[in-house]
Amino acid sequence: MALPYILSSEHVDEAAALVTEYYTKLYRNDAPQTGSRFDNWAGGGDCGEAADIVTADDVLAVSFLSVQVPAAAAIGLLETYSAKVTSLLEEIPTDLDLAVVAADDYEDLLGAQSPATKLWHLLRGTDTYRWGIGPTTASKIMARKRPRLIPIYDSVVGPLMNLNDHGTQWRTWHTALTDGSGLPERLRAIRETSGIDAQISDLRTMDVVLWMHGKKLGLTVQEDPEASS
Repeated sequence: MALPYILSSEHVDEAAALVTEYYTKLYRNDAPQTGSRFDNWAGGGDCGEAADIVTADDVLAVSFLSVQVPAAAAIGLLETYSAKVTSLLEEIPTDLDLAVVAADDYEDLLGAQSPATKLWHLLRGTDTYRWGIGPTTASKIMARKRPRLIPIYDSVVGPLMNLNDHGTQWRTWHTALTDGSGLPERLRAIRETSGIDAQISDLRTMDVVLWMHGKKLGLTVQEDPEASS
């Protein structure tokens, strides 16, 4: 698939500069970009005892990326459905990168009947009603819990990757990372060249590059679509 030029081998330095800006630039009152704290807030969402539960720190960290988990959904994830969330997260590996998922293993890990897809549907709401979590917010919760495996989907990154349907986004990302074009290696080169201290995954590196690039192109952040449908 055709990638945005910012992810090409000729633009590693330019992409790295975007990552550096995202994680180090200070704004009014010496405040950082809030998203720069998403990955490692409270030790990260995929570490230690927090790896298989959605915590209040996860809900707060997601807000750093300009979305909100509605109150009813937060209570549902932290209390009502917490056991179900944990049972699904326990089946989704924390130490696996999307780029190394073999084609034969894709369906088991990310296919229609996989724990990841079941968690996606749980995050979006119950079978009888929605509670205000759209695909953007759902992707950010999942990326917080499994940053090496689950990418972020939003109104800036999606168009750059020709993601017209959030339902097929994981397959598109997987194809881009496994087509032999060297994208995973470039993402690691971008992160290393950026010189940032934050420990972020290849997927998060790509998300930051695309988001910063899209913003500079004038793409606008839109409210989470389908949050109540």
